[in-house]
Amino acid sequence: MPEKIKVIVNEDRCYLCGGCAGVCPTLAIEVHSSGWEFLQDKCISCRICISACPVGALSAEPLEVSE
Repeated sequence: MPEKIKVIVNEDRCYLCGGCAGVCPTLAIEVHSSGWEFLQDKCISCRICISACPVGALSAEPLEVSE
């Protein structure tokens, strides 16, 4: 099972192109004209969105898992 992650956006780099949302298989990212939204409950930690970002605005950090 892959490590659960939280996707972080660098708002200074992101220009809201929607490329990350377009490749997300679970629709865990929503891009609106007013901003970017990450839906943690839908994310499967595949990191496809991070690879797809043309300006490197996305990164991941490990998500703390409660036991």
